[in-house]
Amino acid sequence: MIQHGIEKAEKQDVEVQFIVQDCTQLQLPITTKFMYMTGNSFQHFLTNDSQNALLQSVKKHLQPGGEFLFYTRNAILSELSSIDEYEEQMVTSNGEQRFTFHREEYDPVTQILTCHAVHQQDGKTYEDSILLRYTYPMEMMRLLQQNGFELVHLYGTWQKHEFRAQSPSMIIHVRSR
Repeated sequence: MIQHGIEKAEKQDVEVQFIVQDCTQLQLPITTKFMYMTGNSFQHFLTNDSQNALLQSVKKHLQPGGEFLFYTRNAILSELSSIDEYEEQMVTSNGEQRFTFHREEYDPVTQILTCHAVHQQDGKTYEDSILLRYTYPMEMMRLLQQNGFELVHLYGTWQKHEFRAQSPSMIIHVRSR
């Protein structure tokens, strides 16, 4: 993705500085008024310690009163309570058929969803998996407060609908205290 970004910036004649770092240990040469994190990335922080480290790292780079915006999927237990298995078929850009079998299983004790996929294409099979943690709303509020943030707003969608139990997302806007 970084290489893609570099190429895109060059094509558009835009100067961009790309820095690759562990976001739980950022060492940026600046502080800023605003930071954001995209792609439900918060779910990749599987432990309390890694969530705390992320928030402390962000806070360190925010100016006093600086704001942080991020989002994560909302844990809707009716959707997570059963194992989800499904198959997909697609044609790749070079015209080959790809079959993918997905299996997703949620562990309510660890709050981690294990997503496993088996791909078959051109007579070959490969597998991949990802672990995603769900953080509950009250848990998130405690986590933010504990790490020196105050809630500005919690939305349930990008259309700024109020957060509800069945909202697909938690769009979280906080300010550094």
